[in-house]
Amino acid sequence: MNEKIQFAISDCKAAIKLLLQRMKKRKSGPVRVGFIGQYIPAWNKVEGLYRAMLADDRFEPVVICVPLDISDYALENPDSLENDVYDYYKNNGYNAVNALIGKNEWLDLKSLDLDYVFYQRPYNYHLPIQYARFEVSKYAKICVVLYAMSMVEEDIETCLKRDFFRNVYCYFAESEYLAGANRKNFRLSHMLGIQKSLYLGNPAWSHVLSEKDTETDAWDQIGGNFKVMWTPRWTTDLKLGGTNFFQYKDYFLDFARQNENASVMMRPHPLAFENFIKAGDMTRDEADSYKETCKNLPNVEIDTRKDYLTTMWKSDVLVGDISGILPEYFIMDKPLVFCASNMILKPTEFTKRMFEGCYIVNNKSELDECLNSLMRGVDPLKEKRAEIIDELFTGRLKTCVGEILDSLENSIK
Repeated sequence: MNEKIQFAISDCKAAIKLLLQRMKKRKSGPVRVGFIGQYIPAWNKVEGLYRAMLADDRFEPVVICVPLDISDYALENPDSLENDVYDYYKNNGYNAVNALIGKNEWLDLKSLDLDYVFYQRPYNYHLPIQYARFEVSKYAKICVVLYAMSMVEEDIETCLKRDFFRNVYCYFAESEYLAGANRKNFRLSHMLGIQKSLYLGNPAWSHVLSEKDTETDAWDQIGGNFKVMWTPRWTTDLKLGGTNFFQYKDYFLDFARQNENASVMMRPHPLAFENFIKAGDMTRDEADSYKETCKNLPNVEIDTRKDYLTTMWKSDVLVGDISGILPEYFIMDKPLVFCASNMILKPTEFTKRMFEGCYIVNNKSELDECLNSLMRGVDPLKEKRAEIIDELFTGRLKTCVGEILDSLENSIK
């Protein structure tokens, strides 16, 4: 069958489910909202919504804790009863339920009588099939706040996966541009009002500001008067954004050795080293040796903490590849250094404007000059950065969470 016809049939089937959801009568009482908690570093994208719902009598939120080690709809270890994700949320005081109730047995989400279910990652196959969007959309309205913002044009199709978003009732987009892209993908459903793509502001950015004064011991061990965070990308594939890890991995060690009053917190993607090894970019021995060198330097650390916002707030500068972390750091009004040396992708208009307030480097010499200048307190883009923050972010930061909650309540009436 022609691929376009298959897509059209799948879209129609999904639209029928969404239409039935729209016609469904709900019980009275608070709006019941489930949040799929699985990839903990992405939780900060919806933390603000969850906290606001806890404090609002109109809502009853719950975190549904799904183990991370799932591929092709199945646990990698089907005999396991371990769920570190549940342990994390329960130990930190969240209203949480364990999705794994037996060996490869899953909590029936339908039994929770949820009105909405929020997802952060656009993947079905990293969940048990019972929790895939095409199943959950039969009895609950699916909402999405993505765990990563599309910073480049080529990334939009990947993030706005059609087989994922056809089952989504409401996409709370990171920008009006992305909301428009999803409306274009599902024109008829949006025209009929059975799907929505709204830009009300990004709740992740509101949460970033709320973490400003939260204490952390992340820097205590390595100290330093000038704290540098480095966030290299996880892949050398230029079509996926590329990484500058191999260009700068030795530079940062030398920088730390030469500047005893500075410290370097490296935060590669959790899967970066395994991906580099799998792709043949480095051997396991080389990766272990590099980690050991970092460990032995008193002012260097490879950060593996689940949360990164408080660590970023206590830093002085971030050096990074293309990543959804960049706008989160940018709104902290701290110097941001973007490594552009292998960038072949096309930035979105939003990203281009943000980059006007960033320091752009292409090699070690430029990076060294930039960091040494900032270390001396020279920050020529400070005023420009504040202007762009005000333009791109400020207007929506205070109202975003409240508007999203109002839209959820109004849509359920």
